[in-house]
Amino acid sequence: MASRSWIDVDEKLSPALWLASREAGRDVGADDPAAASLRTLLHEADIRFTEGPRMVANRAVQVETMLAERGVKESPRNVIEALVSIADVGERAGFGETCQHYVIARAASPDQATALAGLRRQPLPASAAGESEK
Repeated sequence: MASRSWIDVDEKLSPALWLASREAGRDVGADDPAAASLRTLLHEADIRFTEGPRMVANRAVQVETMLAERGVKESPRNVIEALVSIADVGERAGFGETCQHYVIARAASPDQATALAGLRRQPLPASAAGESEK
């Protein structure tokens, strides 16, 4: 589980457990504190964005890879925390679209706070068609 790069739509794998296993570099149990905190974080994303926990987890891993290619080290947890921090409860913005803007802003910014400040000054992007999967 820890080495997987994606969770498919028909899989029953817990996104929180998957992300916690990736963070640990080994498979962890459902009662692991990191998995519990990621469940809470994914819930916070779920009430702000149109995508459900599986897609938020998948997109955050993609962002980690995209940023690493630009020399920026950021974990999927950190990506989710950052984007949750700028989205209002019930906003229902598109997480995938917000990730695209975040990657561009983060790669061009000296630090995460500057990138997030730029995204905060504008409405977050709406979800694209087909991205509201729960």
